[in-house]
Amino acid sequence: MPSLRDETVSFISRQFFQQVTVRSFQFALPSVRSNAATEQEQYEIVCDSEVQHELYVKLCDTQYPFERPSLDYMANFLQKFVQLLERLRADIDDDLISFMIFAIANTGSKFSVRPVTTPQFGPVTYVLNNKVNFKDDEQYITINESRNMISGYGTTGYRTWEAALALGEYIMCQQRETTKPPLVDVVGKRIFELGAGTGFLSLLCGKLGAAKVAGSDGFEDVLLRLRQNVEENKLGNVVETRVFKWGNSSGDDTGNILERESREAEYEYTDPVDLILGADITFDAEICELLSSSVRPSEATRPSTHLNDF
Repeated sequence: MPSLRDETVSFISRQFFQQVTVRSFQFALPSVRSNAATEQEQYEIVCDSEVQHELYVKLCDTQYPFERPSLDYMANFLQKFVQLLERLRADIDDDLISFMIFAIANTGSKFSVRPVTTPQFGPVTYVLNNKVNFKDDEQYITINESRNMISGYGTTGYRTWEAALALGEYIMCQQRETTKPPLVDVVGKRIFELGAGTGFLSLLCGKLGAAKVAGSDGFEDVLLRLRQNVEENKLGNVVETRVFKWGNSSGDDTGNILERESREAEYEYTDPVDLILGADITFDAEICELLSSSVRPSEATRPSTHLNDF
């Protein structure tokens, strides 16, 4: 069982590689924060200089296998961390200080939020649950995404949203279920993801052992970046990408992803599907009927197809 120290290092590392906004970053486990009587108790673990150095090696050392966030993000993160340690009057690891000075000198970072006019993309690494068996030894997913955009570019598909991470965590928990069959079993299954965006769920299913995964989206630029993410994670033999617009090509609501009529071949998807996944795929109640009709299984495939709502 991991120690509280190991859990804290892992907790901070996962936030860092997922590029949680610096203002929201937490340096203590939720369980510790809720039980600590003082701020000193809350951050006792990160005040240890050995823990700080371990974090430096994991987060800042270029020899580590993960791709790093931008230098801007690292500078802001280190400033917040060092300010916390200074407030607690803790000894601070020399390497952390040196790297923070280097990062600030090369970015001019001042905790500012810069106005974004075009999507700013960079690698974000998601560290996966180490209690799950993956097809390879790389228990992480690296995605090139834009963390700071909301919906100013006509699509929300340029970043991985919290709902996808939550559904991914649920799927991983199901895979390690030993007392009863998992409610969502992706191993050996044929999976279709709606509104895949950056492709986190499609990539996760590929790593967990799905037979085939089709990550779909209605925006071709989003799919182009998704294909790049598939190749980056070496999952091109399992995960494919498909243009899929809800309803058929003429815009009505009779489309069906399993048996689809369309004048454009790129919108067709006739392969058998065992599991349909989707997370945070729409906030517009007016198009829910269109979405529902688009994912309705055909008679030929209905016995083996499961549409799960989380």
